[in-house]
Amino acid sequence: MKIINWTLLFLCFIALSSFFFYNPMPLFDLVTGARTIDFSIKWPVIRIITEPFYAFSFYALTMNRDFYRPAVISWASWTLAAAFLYCMLSGKSLFQTAVKLFYSLIILVTLFVFVALVPLPGPSLVKPEGYAAFDAHSHTVSSHDNISTARSNLKFHLSQGFDSFFITEHNNTVSFMNFPESAKFKTVFPGMQIQTKDKISVLILSDKEFNAADYKDLRLEDLIKKAHRDDKLVIMPHWWKWHKFSFKQLADMGIDGFEIYNCGYRNFDPQEQKNMIAFAVKEKLLMVGSTDWHGWGYMTDVWTVFPKDEETSLYRQLAAKPRTSVIVYRQEQDGSLPRFIFEPFAAFYYYVQNADLYAVLSFMIWIAIIGVVAANTVLSRLCGRLSFALAAVFAVLLIYFTLLALAYGDLNKIIKSSVIPVSAVLCALWFAYAPINKLAIKFSKK
Repeated sequence: MKIINWTLLFLCFIALSSFFFYNPMPLFDLVTGARTIDFSIKWPVIRIITEPFYAFSFYALTMNRDFYRPAVISWASWTLAAAFLYCMLSGKSLFQTAVKLFYSLIILVTLFVFVALVPLPGPSLVKPEGYAAFDAHSHTVSSHDNISTARSNLKFHLSQGFDSFFITEHNNTVSFMNFPESAKFKTVFPGMQIQTKDKISVLILSDKEFNAADYKDLRLEDLIKKAHRDDKLVIMPHWWKWHKFSFKQLADMGIDGFEIYNCGYRNFDPQEQKNMIAFAVKEKLLMVGSTDWHGWGYMTDVWTVFPKDEETSLYRQLAAKPRTSVIVYRQEQDGSLPRFIFEPFAAFYYYVQNADLYAVLSFMIWIAIIGVVAANTVLSRLCGRLSFALAAVFAVLLIYFTLLALAYGDLNKIIKSSVIPVSAVLCALWFAYAPINKLAIKFSKK
């Protein structure tokens, strides 16, 4: 009954927190700073079914890049503390406690890995009639640090409310051929993210296929000139990553626009961001917010929109330098030490601030189910079977990513160096959990 009582108490806490702290963040235009009342977001139905995991996924995938390390350390510390307290209160032996502590961390690692690999679609932008949303910066497995295929990339963009996007692999253009013919030059357009001799990279956007080798080993100024001669646009991505060249120097070189928001690098100083926006407005340069999608999770919180012309291609409309709106679903996050010390509680606070009634009810139902299962002897048998199920899932992932790595050879590095080893280790650890746990129980009875 203690578990049921604690479960009921937690359910009451969730309900009261949602009632008192609910203050959902609005969509706003990063260019003007104003709320965008004509736009809205639509959550997928799968959110209601998977809410606890879905909520954690959106929280993890939209976190500031600089926050990951302290946040993960905080989550690990609180996880270990909770597991240790459980072992002490339930009288576990030293061996059992060591096993529980170790596997509590493995559960946390598994959760983060699933966030990165499971394709749960994020919110989709709902636009008023006459507007189009596009993404100027995304990748597939043909980039060294991506884990997704061309079809996955297409599915990602369509599920998030994008009308079109550019595929911008690192230093190559080979993946454009992998997209369905029906999507080429309608939904997906060719591009490339290429490194210059100045040790920075830029985006080349085009309305026709081109050879990547023509733009390699050039200084930025020369690359921009060549791109313009070839009727292509050049956009500066995540300038704040390297702070090389001033805005004026870039404009004098002929840069066509700036990324003012990037989902992979959200750590842009607010004042520098305002300065970039003001400069781009003054110089009539393009402003885009990009997903910079690399296949890690299926969620975004930014869309670049502009009034569309059905008779003109995306590239031609962008070449005219239209005034874009960069729609962001995001609130400024606290980066203080107390926030990271209590990171799991901060995450819960952000959640109850923004979760609607249906999401909260789904969350509570799942907590109730977990509480009921934990209150009876089914839990021990379920955990054993669940560990084998998780091992099977990672075995399937291991096979899939091994085949993907073999298919793309030297173009991709991250799958071979990280995804395959992590999948293999987690597969082995979850397969070993049941026998190790039985061994710990056996030793504790001696």
